[in-house]
Amino acid sequence: MDPRPSRFEQGVVALVLLVGFTFQVELLIPAVTVLLAVSGALGPRRAPLPRLFAAATADVVEPADTLVDPHIVRLTVTIQTGVLFLASVLVLLGVGGLAWFIALVVVVTAALDAATGSWIEARLYRRLSGPRRP
Repeated sequence: MDPRPSRFEQGVVALVLLVGFTFQVELLIPAVTVLLAVSGALGPRRAPLPRLFAAATADVVEPADTLVDPHIVRLTVTIQTGVLFLASVLVLLGVGGLAWFIALVVVVTAALDAATGSWIEARLYRRLSGPRRP
């Protein structure tokens, strides 16, 4: 699948969380968590932000030169959702400093995903999970 809509989503996630951190709007952490949960539930082709990107650029951009496996995108979004869920729980418990630390890790990885298309979370997960069995 075309990686650009999913990379757009990652850029929006990084930007929204970074703005939230800058202005100390802790409720953006749970909001982004819900956005990523919806994205993960619907899949990378039907998620709201990638569909918005595809609709807005349908007549403007050329077909993608490289493709990405949708399972890698879904794995990345799932990992980010889990990490941000933990940060959201910490926000609700009043531990905003630790929640922002965790959210800023997601900001860095999402920004890397958006800028490079490396899908670092999925690669790290696969490396840590060990070899696959046939």
